[in-house]
Amino acid sequence: MRTNVMQMTKPPLRLLTMTLGDEIRLLLEAPTMNASDVRTLLRHDQDEAIKIARDMYESESAEERRELFKRLRPDFTAFARAEEREVYEPLQRRTSGTNGRDHANEGAVEHSMLDDLMERMARSRKSESDEWKAHAGVLLDFLERHVEAEQTGLFDALAEHFTDDERAAIGRRFVMAKARMSMKAKAA
Repeated sequence: MRTNVMQMTKPPLRLLTMTLGDEIRLLLEAPTMNASDVRTLLRHDQDEAIKIARDMYESESAEERRELFKRLRPDFTAFARAEEREVYEPLQRRTSGTNGRDHANEGAVEHSMLDDLMERMARSRKSESDEWKAHAGVLLDFLERHVEAEQTGLFDALAEHFTDDERAAIGRRFVMAKARMSMKAKAA
């Protein structure tokens, strides 16, 4: 069942907090992570981005596609910049081998590719066209692959190189950075 776009608009405070239901769902899905673990926070945002991208791709309404895109792009941009700064950079500093560094470097490159794809979609503005829908399909596919790679490789590297307390601290910094990035994006 498709949700009305107007019902999907997030309240501004959702950037800083999760509902109790969100926390319970995340804990049940990832019993080895607590709600403040950065991996849980990342998974929550990644799942939300995939849901929006899927709804955007599957929508038959050009207006609904535009509204979903207007929501996805700034949310993804804030998420990606915060993840790069507060997750990838500490992982790169902590790891001397290739495991963690590769995941961080590849993640940053993939974010850049997703940014470029969304920029092309924003310039097109023809969300009713088959070409725009094809872009939305590629975006969904690439986003799903990126998330799958992170939830296996990156999450394992974070577990290996950081303690529970360190992952919780990274999670707090990530949430704060994402909120700052979101405010900047909305102000621009």
